[in-house]
Amino acid sequence: MELQGRLVYQEQEERYAFSLCRVVDAGTFDQSYDLLGVVQVAVDRRGPERLAPGLRPWALTTLAAGGYGFGRFYAAFTTLDEDDEPYRPVTEEYVDWSGTEVLVPAGSPAPR
Repeated sequence: MELQGRLVYQEQEERYAFSLCRVVDAGTFDQSYDLLGVVQVAVDRRGPERLAPGLRPWALTTLAAGGYGFGRFYAAFTTLDEDDEPYRPVTEEYVDWSGTEVLVPAGSPAPR
């Protein structure tokens, strides 16, 4: 039996996610990241960066709802690898969290 046809290459659609990590031993040589969670998000593949402004509000809502205590956290909007782990960052930021709200350095305006 002979099969005839053509090989069609299908590029796997890139997947995106918001992720949140606790920064362990922040500011030291031993600094590391403990992944707390990853949430896959649907994006317009022609402009995935349009979702980037939603990262900070998502991170703050997640921290407040999750009952996370005092510490430094790292939030990222990234692509996902084949194991559903964060891969390439689109945007990222650090959040210093009091346990109930964002900490700001003395003399700085409060975040919005």
